[in-house]
Amino acid sequence: MAKRTHKFQSRIYKIWLMRHVDVPEEIGRALAAECARRSAKEHKKTSPKHIPVMATVNAKSQRTTLVPAGGGRYRLQLNTALRKAAQADAGDLIGVSLRYDTESREMELPEELRAALKEHPKAWKEYERLPTGHRRQLLLYYLRAKSEKARAHVTARFIDHLLERAMLGTGRQKAKRK
Repeated sequence: MAKRTHKFQSRIYKIWLMRHVDVPEEIGRALAAECARRSAKEHKKTSPKHIPVMATVNAKSQRTTLVPAGGGRYRLQLNTALRKAAQADAGDLIGVSLRYDTESREMELPEELRAALKEHPKAWKEYERLPTGHRRQLLLYYLRAKSEKARAHVTARFIDHLLERAMLGTGRQKAKRK
């Protein structure tokens, strides 16, 4: 089945530092339905909160995620790189096309970090429990460190973060309350 592209025009709004566009309700519902169908195929019984999409703004594309805006509506947040590439900012009217993105967002775990995590079984187990987005953010933090000294420091913080989550049970408490 070919992925449907949803096109619309919208004005860029600014909330604090973040720029976003409101996704029209019918497009948000269509993408949420597509996401729910995909989740059902993967035997996940969750309603989509964040919808992975390929967004094209003024002919510049980027993989991103639609975020809930309340009342069943969604927003497309525009990061600085996409806004600059599209030459648009708050107040501008832009053309947007969205396509549901089925590609994995998983990042490869660097070998030196994998070895460090294997030395801490609790941290490794917690890392495996993390949602893809959280793992991705931690890996991006790790990959920003360039020098050997910086990598050692970041690796220690990475492992401390995971051990703290394991000890405090962060993230699993919400699932139990539902």
